[in-house]
Amino acid sequence: MKRRDFLKGAGLVAATAASGLGVSLWGMRQARAFGEVPKEAAGAMLPPELQAENILEIFLYGGVSQYESFYCVPSLGQASGTQWHAYLNSGHVEAAVAECAFQGPLTEPFAADSLGQAVHLGPFVMPLRERPDVMERTRISVSAHDLEPHEGAIPMMLGGRGLGHPAFSGLGAHVQRYFLERENVAGRAPYSYALMSNGANGLPTDNVRSVVSIGMHPGAARPLAIKVDAAGDLTSLLARGTVGGNRAQYDALMQGYIDRYHERLRWKGQANPLRAPRLGELEAASSSIANAQAISGVLEPQFFTKIGGSNCGDTANTDAMSMNLKLAAHLLKHPTVPARYVCIVDTGLISADGGGGYDTHGENSFTQARNLSHTLRQLLSMVNAPGENNPAKIDLDKTLIVLTTEFGRSPFKQGSQGRNHWPYGFPIVFIGGPVRSTGKGVFGACGEDGRAVVASTPQENRMAALLSLGIWPFAQESFNVSDVPGASTEIDAALLVQQRQLGVVA
Repeated sequence: MKRRDFLKGAGLVAATAASGLGVSLWGMRQARAFGEVPKEAAGAMLPPELQAENILEIFLYGGVSQYESFYCVPSLGQASGTQWHAYLNSGHVEAAVAECAFQGPLTEPFAADSLGQAVHLGPFVMPLRERPDVMERTRISVSAHDLEPHEGAIPMMLGGRGLGHPAFSGLGAHVQRYFLERENVAGRAPYSYALMSNGANGLPTDNVRSVVSIGMHPGAARPLAIKVDAAGDLTSLLARGTVGGNRAQYDALMQGYIDRYHERLRWKGQANPLRAPRLGELEAASSSIANAQAISGVLEPQFFTKIGGSNCGDTANTDAMSMNLKLAAHLLKHPTVPARYVCIVDTGLISADGGGGYDTHGENSFTQARNLSHTLRQLLSMVNAPGENNPAKIDLDKTLIVLTTEFGRSPFKQGSQGRNHWPYGFPIVFIGGPVRSTGKGVFGACGEDGRAVVASTPQENRMAALLSLGIWPFAQESFNVSDVPGASTEIDAALLVQQRQLGVVA
């Protein structure tokens, strides 16, 4: 069937806009529905009991310092005074640990990497180390690319594609599209959300809004973006006060205009309409407006009340990260319309000197310790402990947590206290979902110079998340076999990704 053929079935196959309602996925039909698993590949998928129901991704904006956190190899850099030893020898690490009142050894053995090197967890992830139940469900994947600027690295890690690629799309659009086509329920809230902070530095230029990009997907696949600490405009818009009691008439008129334009796209009023992506996006936006009630029904006012926070002796009047985490847990655990994907852009309790939460060019140790431990402590407070079973908290058997960052920090110092960008070898973390105790460990490895010797691609990290939800990641709108080193077929690629990233061996 040609791509421009109209979706068939019972006339229009209804999909939804960002609100999950009433928009056709215009002109996007393909021989197999997006994300549908080929019959011959069914045996390569994760078994149902290992698949996640939803994903919480936290994008650690700015570039986390791996040596004091998720990939600390004490045997590396000792002679040169780099990596873990750069600021250990200077005393900055111990000073940050003292300021944050972390208790216990500076590092804790975790697992061997792909070269057999002993990987430790550093002091800045102490809240994770205090939860051995969560550590048993943790897998670290060393990733690498060659884009040093934020402007290029952020899209690469959020979308697995470079800027300008026609299939450049955030993970949320893939998820939204997949579930729209399978669980089209009138009046349903979105499947995908992106939660941000109003106070983030650098957002306009760093391309953080890549998280809501849609690539070759229709407009209806775009996740709903919310600034949780600046939601006043959103809540007033959802109320639709400007149309008042004339909402039904307004919506009918708008739909009438769209229907008339559809008819103009038919040759002599017959056959299927021509493809019109911009019209599809207009229809998605119109449907979003018409069904604002579906969105406002899940965005309850208490989640937008500003709260303060403190950590490591510092205090912020607005703790956007804690607010975002509370809202994310609410969306993922909603009793009737749970989200399938929520991404939080973490800008730290207090922004780093270079912007975001972790761009620590001027001062690395204390800033990384304060912001990363704060995020992890707040996150893990919302994850059920063994035997807890709180329905409002995250269940790691049902939710995959992904900790992503655009790059790591340089193994050597920048100035006297900072670290520069380092995309050449850095960790991505998967917690829960398909990752069980048998999959705990590390894939990939870095060498003495801090560069990855064995690494996953940014595309593999995105594929792993899709596969965890049962979504087949190979399509013109998503990824290719060539994105997985060593794979020759789609089935090979899926199996390799699941083994490397999630620790699941078929």
